[in-house]
Amino acid sequence: MTLKSVQAVILAAGKSSRFKTGKTKLVEKICGQEMILYPVSLLVDLKLPVTVVVGFQKELVEKTITRQFSHDVTFVHQTEQLGTGHAIACSQSTWTRDHILIMNGDMPLINADIVKKLYERHIQKDAAISFVTAHNCDPSAAGYGRVIKASDSIEIIEAKEFKGDTSESCCINAGIYLVKRTFLEENIQDLQQSAIAQEWYITDLIKIASDKKLGVETISASFDCIRGINTFKELWAAEQIKKSEIIQHWMDHGVHFSIAHNVQIDLNVTIGTGTFIGSGAHLLTGTKVGKNCTIDAFSILKNSVIKDGASVLSHCVVSNATIEESAEVGPFAHVHEKSIIQEKAVIGNFVEVKKSTVGQESKVKHLSYIGDAKIGKRVNIGAGTITCNYNGTDKFKTIVEDDVFIGSNNTLIAPVTIKKHSFCAAGSTITKDVPEHALAIARERQTNKEGYARNLRKPKTAKESDDKEATQPFFAAFKSNDFKNNSETGI
Repeated sequence: MTLKSVQAVILAAGKSSRFKTGKTKLVEKICGQEMILYPVSLLVDLKLPVTVVVGFQKELVEKTITRQFSHDVTFVHQTEQLGTGHAIACSQSTWTRDHILIMNGDMPLINADIVKKLYERHIQKDAAISFVTAHNCDPSAAGYGRVIKASDSIEIIEAKEFKGDTSESCCINAGIYLVKRTFLEENIQDLQQSAIAQEWYITDLIKIASDKKLGVETISASFDCIRGINTFKELWAAEQIKKSEIIQHWMDHGVHFSIAHNVQIDLNVTIGTGTFIGSGAHLLTGTKVGKNCTIDAFSILKNSVIKDGASVLSHCVVSNATIEESAEVGPFAHVHEKSIIQEKAVIGNFVEVKKSTVGQESKVKHLSYIGDAKIGKRVNIGAGTITCNYNGTDKFKTIVEDDVFIGSNNTLIAPVTIKKHSFCAAGSTITKDVPEHALAIARERQTNKEGYARNLRKPKTAKESDDKEATQPFFAAFKSNDFKNNSETGI
């Protein structure tokens, strides 16, 4: 179905006062995407010209939209927020097609089927105006306008002005209208300001058309599809619905979620078949997970690529990074800032990798920091090893070539290169390049003082207990003649 005779206007000028944040609600995110982008994306996908009426914090709303749709959207400024009727009147200079589709900007769950169904009814019945309704008896829907039908009339009474019983008048206005441009041009100036709200309502067009015996048509939609967002509670409810849709989609494509309702997953995430997602995992914007992967409990992935067969164990943070085939990360690891963990490499407990590549089958298993480094293939990085990449002014690179063994508690002070097949002894501070096949040892020589531990543990007399210096035997010993010769003791 084509909608060549239709153009769209999105109303996005309101002050979002019920959010109580002082900011526009339209840039609040639902599953990783700003609220306003949901209706804009839908209409752009339907290939409709889109005009967005902006007002409150218009620069922020425009920036959010143009970041993704720089050439598809026109903006109109409503300088004063005087209601939906006034907002649509502000867009009159942009009307060029035969039918104007109007909807609110806070409708993230609306879908193409509703728009197409509305268009079909509108065209088939040659209506002056058509709109979407839903049914909801819940008190939480009290903020919606009520659709009142009689034998030969129909009107919408806004929530602020409705005096009846909402449980009996449970047909609500969704805020989606399709209007003949000729009817809109002839009647938009006839709207009357509400005495209660001091605003002009677009809903009054329904009564105008009904009173003139012009065609007014409605279609019904599920309430969950037309929910508006006016509070954080409503934002939360909408996000649960959208998240459920996303998770069900991936379940249908062979993804196993251990406790699905505990997972946070964004809109533009992809997951391959056979992958397991643990409880509390966060798969955030831009993340791509391959086939047969394991993403364990409480790990957070953001804008990262996890390739086939890779594992991210529990409580890891992986952001702007790539984990290649059959690699393993975690638990409790942090990989970020364009790092690459290559095939079958292992990043273990409490390891941070930043702006670094860790080569195939290499292991960094315990309590290490790898920053601004290039680690080759089949390298072993011992526990407690760190790359010292920053001197307070500039960053420098550490290069560890293939088949190197780095012992525990090494400090690699960049810029430095550890060449192929070499060893670095445990506890070394490496400041110079290490040649191929060499053993680097860079630590102070150990000295043992035979029997000296007895002096540290000998019983104290009562007089010694009163002596402040004697209550600190090590420091007292430090001042003794036994420690005067630094060259012998190594202190």
